[in-house]
Order: sequence, then structure tokens, then C-alpha cells
Amino acid sequence: MNLRRALVLAGTGLCLFTACEKADLTEGPEDAVEQSYPTSVGQGTQTSPYTVGQVMDGGTIDHKLHWFIGFVVGSTYQSMQNAVFEDESRYDSNILISDNPQCKDSKSCIPVELNTAALKKAFSLNYNSSLFRQCILLQGRYSLYFRTDGIRDVQTGYWLPGFDYTDLTPTEWDKREEDF
Repeated sequence: MNLRRALVLAGTGLCLFTACEKADLTEGPEDAVEQSYPTSVGQGTQTSPYTVGQVMDGGTIDHKLHWFIGFVVGSTYQSMQNAVFEDESRYDSNILISDNPQCKDSKSCIPVELNTAALKKAFSLNYNSSLFRQCILLQGRYSLYFRTDGIRDVQTGYWLPGFDYTDLTPTEWDKREEDF
């Protein structure tokens, strides 16, 4: 075997070895952004995210990356007709969020796609059952999902346990943030 052929084979083996390394999924998507509490709603930004009601109205939200807020109330399998409103779920590819933390109606919530292992670990009820009915802030794209308005292409996000944006006026939000 000549030297050139040996170097090509060694390089190919090194590339294959490197490509087969396990990915480190211990860092969740929440590590990618500085966490803060919203101070208002309606603009699609981290400090003024869109609500579930605004997503359900759909008409004014484009398909660019935006921030969304809601309470995680369940998950579903293949369609909204199979929605499950329980703290433990067999389905980790999505969550259902609502403006009402006690929601048990698929017509009052929207699906959020969790399409990577890191997103599933960070946000699915499989891994986070103790955060059932808690507030979550996500960055993703408004899109149809399960033939209804939803959120796909989630880039990042984080939980806001104990935070309730529904009964606070914007001026109270700044005060509430100090409590956390």
C-alpha cells in the first residue's frame, strides 16, 4: 500500500470516528438566551410575547421567529382530537399551551412542536411533569400544526414556574418580577 492511499484511509477513518461521536444534549435550549420576565404581551418579543389567544386569532402574526407565552396543559398524538390534559404524557413530541392554566378543551389551546431531543427533554411533560400547568415562554414560528394554529420550529425558551400573566396588569408585572 502506498503512502498516499494509507493517508486517505486514515483520514476517512478519522472523519467517520468524529461523525459518530455522541451529541451532548445535556445543555437545553434555555441556555441559549438570557431569561427574563415579560413586562407586557402582544408584540411577539421576549418582553412582550404573543399569547395563545393571539395565535388562535392568527391573522396578524407572520411566520418569522417570535416569542410566545402560555401555560402547559397537556399533549396530543397525531391530532387535536387526541389531546390529553394530564401531567404525565406518553407523547413527548409536543405540548399544548393555553391562556388558562386549568384548560381541558382542545379548542382553547394550541400545539407546540418539540422536534429535537433537547427540546423534548427541556419542555415535554414526559420529562417535566412537575411543571404541568406552569407558564412557559418560547421562541418559535407561528404555523399550522395538527391542522390548527400552533407553534413550530422552536429555537429556545424557558419555564416561568409560578408566573401568571393572565391576572396582572403590565404595571404589576415589573413588581411581580422582583418577587422571583
